[in-house]
Amino acid sequence: MIDSTAGLAALIALIVFMFVAALFGRWMLEPVNRAAGDLNAPTRFILTDFIWLMIMLQVMLATALVQIREQVSQRGQFVILGLLALPVIILWAASVSVVSRAGITQPLRRAVLILVLVPGALAEIMAVPILLIGAYLAVTADPGDWAARAWSESLPFRLVSLAAAVSLAALWAMALRWLSFWVLAASATNTAVAMQASEASPGARPS
Repeated sequence: MIDSTAGLAALIALIVFMFVAALFGRWMLEPVNRAAGDLNAPTRFILTDFIWLMIMLQVMLATALVQIREQVSQRGQFVILGLLALPVIILWAASVSVVSRAGITQPLRRAVLILVLVPGALAEIMAVPILLIGAYLAVTADPGDWAARAWSESLPFRLVSLAAAVSLAALWAMALRWLSFWVLAASATNTAVAMQASEASPGARPS
């Protein structure tokens, strides 16, 4: 009975987290997503987009190799890196699709969305459960637990550390939302012109 109750609670927590994460991610990227839905321009790749992909793959490779170089054989490293490269490529392709549909053509602004906005939003979403776990440990950790030894045996110190982490996460979320507006600054005029042209076209006029 206890196991089933714990499993049900974990499932409910997962569903709630996914729902909140979707709303949170939508809020951070709302300006870009709205522009992409309104303009819905075709997906177009430019040369610099592939440079950003190479940067993303290099960061992933450097980070992963540090962790697996000594523990995994060379053949296993190729398999792991290949598996890790797949979600990076998917994330990059989705980012290029969004930035194209939103009418953003400047390489720098496309780079900010591909390299900072989308990965940063994912990192922000993943930080939420980490902070919740940290809050639980900060309040319930006994002086002999590893969490207390890592943070200090002082409960106020742990709470202050947690509050600082929450504040940084909130500031990062607001910065990402501001960047969402910034990357659209150059394409706002193009979007308005395209929508006006669509409304003025013969096919858009009522008969």
